[in-house]
Amino acid sequence: MSKCIPDGSGPSAVMGPLFRAPGVTRRRLLEQAALAGAAAAGLGSLLAWGAPAAADTTNPSSPADLDAARKEGTLAVLHGDQEADVVAFLKSFTEKTGIAAQEVRMLPGVALPKLAAEFRTGATDLDVYQTSDAGLMDDLRLQGHVQRYLSPELKGFDRRYKSTPEGYWTAYFINVGTVMYDPRYVRKEEAPKSFEDLLKPEWAHQVGFQDASAGSQYAWWYVLQDVLPADYWDRLAQQKPRAYASSTQMMQDLHSGDLKIGGKVSIFQYPKSVRQHQPIEVIFPAQGTPAQSQVVGILGGTRRSNAAKAYIDYLLSKEGQQRWNEIQGSYSPRSDVSISGLPSLAHVKLLLPTNFARYRSVAEHQKFVKMWNAVVGF
Repeated sequence: MSKCIPDGSGPSAVMGPLFRAPGVTRRRLLEQAALAGAAAAGLGSLLAWGAPAAADTTNPSSPADLDAARKEGTLAVLHGDQEADVVAFLKSFTEKTGIAAQEVRMLPGVALPKLAAEFRTGATDLDVYQTSDAGLMDDLRLQGHVQRYLSPELKGFDRRYKSTPEGYWTAYFINVGTVMYDPRYVRKEEAPKSFEDLLKPEWAHQVGFQDASAGSQYAWWYVLQDVLPADYWDRLAQQKPRAYASSTQMMQDLHSGDLKIGGKVSIFQYPKSVRQHQPIEVIFPAQGTPAQSQVVGILGGTRRSNAAKAYIDYLLSKEGQQRWNEIQGSYSPRSDVSISGLPSLAHVKLLLPTNFARYRSVAEHQKFVKMWNAVVGF
């Protein structure tokens, strides 16, 4: 079962009914992204998020009761991933555990205002949150809206992929934001090798990025702002790059020749193109390639605590990590999981967000949304 607020990235005709808020426009979504950034950064504290969920009195080490979980009702997983990937993974989860589950797809810029509204009422129908913005998830933790669960699977993860203290959120895949192009339309010798190459005249109107509602686009900008020259963003805006609601939309234009360069494309699009027998090349710029942890946690106030714990256990297990990252085509934070078909990161310099206080701050989010909307023409 699935729900989504469509952004053109999912196979909606296949995945079932779609739900769109009346009167929602792209500009409105981007305005919501700015509000979400402010709320998630702690602006107004309880005014932004509402009162914390009632304290969970259970031991965070208490395991999931699978018999009870199967009687709790359908688990609701809020996420911003590729819809078809989550549907496939939930099918595996249900087959493994006997627990019914549905997915609700919203990018962070849409999900955060919804969560804030629900938290203010003191109730939510959502149980688990998977997000591309670890900073926003950490703010939910600080505001008391994430339930701590010390899954036995946490031992398989390095501490840099877990909340502090651990148990509130954990990375379930590493999203690397690469540059991509289709060699049918761009020759290898002329393809950009660095971020500065994206400023060449031949790429005017021909570079694509995601819009400001995407958490991965924020992370991309966040790590590069201290690497690239201060005037880089003004020069990039002069190129008039094109904004996309999803990397899937961007890939469709790359493979049709309508767009020449994907300026920031999530790495999981690479194996997807290969599986579809579409030519694709990936570039890891020498200055470093932005990456961020996609994280998962249990929302405070969940009415399906056992089902949520069982989901966390499965997603973070070696079996679950192998299944998820094979479906999506992404890197696992677990060292004992290897996914075939992905480019090696052995000689790649990854740029990961650090300093969570700054990463989740209202100033950084507002700065990004205002600047990025100007860059892509919103």
